[in-house]
Amino acid sequence: MSFLAEAKSDAIRLITSTQTKEQLQSITAYQDAGRLAQAESLSLLLLERARSQGNDIDAAAAFHELGHILILQNKYELSRQAFHNALEIFTGEGLLKPIAVILADIGNTYRFQSEYNQALNFHYRALSLYKTEKNRQGIADQQLNIGIVLKELGQFEPALDFLKRALTQLRRQKRLESVSQTLSHIGGIYVDMAQYESALTYMKDALAISEETLSRYRIGKNHYRLGNVYLKLAQYELATVHLKEALAIFSELDAPRDHGSVLTVLGQVEIAQGNTEKGFQHLNQALTRANEDAFPKLKSEAQLALAKAYLTLQQLDKALTHAMRGVEQTGKRQQLSMQAKFLQVIVDIYVAQQNFEKAFKTLLQKNQIISEIVSQNSTMTVAQMQSEIEVERQAQSIEMLRKNKAIELARAEQTNLRTTFALGSLIGTLLFIFLLWSRYHQKRVNLYLKKEVRKRTQELVHKNNELEEAYHTLEEVSLRDRLTGLYNRHYLEAQLPGEIQRSQHTFATATPQEPVRDADLLCFLFDIDNFKKINDDYGHMAGDQFLIQFTEVIHDVFRQTDLLTRWGGEEFLVICRQANRDEVCMLAERFRAAVHEKLFYLNDETHIRASCSIGFCTLPLFVNSPYRVNWQKTFLIMDYCLYAAKASGKNCWIGAISATDEKITEEARSPLAKKFELTSVKLATSLNNLASINWPD
Repeated sequence: MSFLAEAKSDAIRLITSTQTKEQLQSITAYQDAGRLAQAESLSLLLLERARSQGNDIDAAAAFHELGHILILQNKYELSRQAFHNALEIFTGEGLLKPIAVILADIGNTYRFQSEYNQALNFHYRALSLYKTEKNRQGIADQQLNIGIVLKELGQFEPALDFLKRALTQLRRQKRLESVSQTLSHIGGIYVDMAQYESALTYMKDALAISEETLSRYRIGKNHYRLGNVYLKLAQYELATVHLKEALAIFSELDAPRDHGSVLTVLGQVEIAQGNTEKGFQHLNQALTRANEDAFPKLKSEAQLALAKAYLTLQQLDKALTHAMRGVEQTGKRQQLSMQAKFLQVIVDIYVAQQNFEKAFKTLLQKNQIISEIVSQNSTMTVAQMQSEIEVERQAQSIEMLRKNKAIELARAEQTNLRTTFALGSLIGTLLFIFLLWSRYHQKRVNLYLKKEVRKRTQELVHKNNELEEAYHTLEEVSLRDRLTGLYNRHYLEAQLPGEIQRSQHTFATATPQEPVRDADLLCFLFDIDNFKKINDDYGHMAGDQFLIQFTEVIHDVFRQTDLLTRWGGEEFLVICRQANRDEVCMLAERFRAAVHEKLFYLNDETHIRASCSIGFCTLPLFVNSPYRVNWQKTFLIMDYCLYAAKASGKNCWIGAISATDEKITEEARSPLAKKFELTSVKLATSLNNLASINWPD
C-alpha cells in the first residue's frame, strides 16, 4: 500500500455504501500498482454515479480518492480543490473524523508546494480533532506530518521530537509503510545536520521496509534519499545506482516533481565525477521542470546545486546569480535552513572574488538566520494546548448541533403522528376536509423542517469556520516545556496564586478545635550539579537526554497532582499541594538519594552518575500569620537555600520549614533570618549540622 493510502482513515470508508467500498478498494489497488490513469478513471466514474444517485457521502469519498491520485501526479492545486469539495460535504454533515482526515490531506498539499506555515496550520487542526476523538492512529499521522514540515523549516530539534514520538506509536500500531516514511525523514534530518553515517542507517531501514510492503512511490523516495546520502559520502557509484532506480520509478508513476528532485542529485553526482556537460544537463532540466510546473522546493534545490557547481568551476558570476535568486525565493517562503545554505554559497563566492567586505556582511546575515532558526526551535509549539481546547469546544458545538437536528426531526414526526391519530377520530362527514387540511399542514411542516435543516447546516459551516480561527491563537505562549513535558513558568504563574490563596485561607480560618492538616505548600528548587560539564564533555544532545531522565526521577518521587515545572536550564521547581510540612525533609532526601543512585544513559555506550542540590521552603512560612510573607519572598528564601547548598559542597539539601516571632539572641539568628529580616526561622539540612552550611554573601 502507498504511504498516502495508508495515511487515510477508515473513518471515510466506513460511512460509504457497500458498492462504493468495493470500488474504493479497486482504486487503492490501482494506486499501489502505479496505474494512476486507471485509478483516476475509476474515481471519476464513482463520483459521477454518486452524484446521479444524490449520495453526498459517496461523492465526498470519490473526491477524497481523486485528491490522493492528483497528489501522486504532483497536481497539487487540483488535489487541494478535490479535498475542499470533500471537506464541504463532510462539514455539512457534521462528521468530525472525516473532517480531520481531509484537513491533514490539505496540509500535505501545502507542504508539497513548500507553503509550510499553511501546512502547519492544517496539520495542527487535524491533530487537535484527532485528540478530541482519541484517535491514536490519526494522532501518530499528524505527529509525523508536523515533524516533516518542521524539518523543512530547519526546526531540527522539534522535528526530531515529533518524528520520534510518531515512530513509537506507528511501531506499536504495526503500520510499516508509515514507519518507513518516518525513518526516512529522520535520516533526512541527520543529512541536514551532516551526520551522514547515522542518516545512512535510517535510510537503509526505511528502504528495506518499503520493499517489504511493495509501495512503489515510497521505494522510489527511499532510493532517491539514499542516493543523496551516498553523494555526501562521495560514494558516487552507489549514489548512481540508487538514483537511477528512483528515476525509473518516478517516470513510471508520472511524478514530475520527484523526478526533478532525482535529476538534481544525479546532476551533482555527474559533475563530481567530472561529467560536467551531462551534470549541467540534468540540473537545467530539473530547473526547467520546476519553473514550468511551479514546484518551488525543486526550484530551490536545482538553483542551489547549480550555484555550487558554477562555484566549483570558478564561474563566479553565474554562481552568484543562482545563489541570489535562491536567497530571494527561500526568504519569501520562510525556508530559513535552505536560505542559510544559499548565503553560505554567496560567502564562498565573495571570498573567491576576494571581496572580503561583502563576504563578512553576508556571513553576518547568515548567522542572523541561524539565530532565528534557534529561536524558532524554542517557540514552534506555541499555544498547542489552547488551540486544542478551543477546537474541542468547537467540535462539541458541532456535535450538539447534530443532536439538536435529530431531536427536531423526531419531534416533527411525533407531531405528525398525533395529527394523524386526531384526524382518524373525527366523524366521517368532516374526514375529507380534515384530510385536505392534514396535507396542507404536512407541507408546511416539511417546509419548516427543510428551513431548519438548512439553518443548522449553515451553523455547522459557521462552526467549522470558527475552527480555523481557533488556530490563530498560535501567538500565545505554550504552557509546557517542549523537551521535558513539564509545565513551564507561564503555567505556574497562572496556577500558583490560586493555590497560595487556598492554602493561606485554610490557615487563616482554622480554629484551635480544628487544627489544619495537609494544607501546606512544599516548594522545592532543584539544580543539577555540574550540568555544564555534561554538556561540554558529551554535547547538548546528551545533555537533553540527561534532562529527560532527570524528569523521570521527578515523576517517580512526586505525585501527579503536584506542580512539576522546568524553571529554566538545569533548574526544576516542584510545588506539592495539600501536603504536610513535617514531610518536607523526607521528600527532599528521597529525591536527592534517587538522583544520586540513578544511572543516566547519554547514549547506547555512555552512562554517568550525577547529583543535585536542593533548596526548599514551606508556604505559608508563618503558620499563625499566613499572609505576612508573600510568595515572591518565599521563592527568594528557597533560592537562597539552594545557593547555600551549592556553596556547601553540593549533593545536599537546605530549607526553611517555618518562621515565628520567638525572641532569640542576635548570635542565634541564622544568616538567612538576618538577610530576610525574620526573627526566628526553623532550618533543616542533610549536612551534619546547621553549622556546616556555607551561606553565600
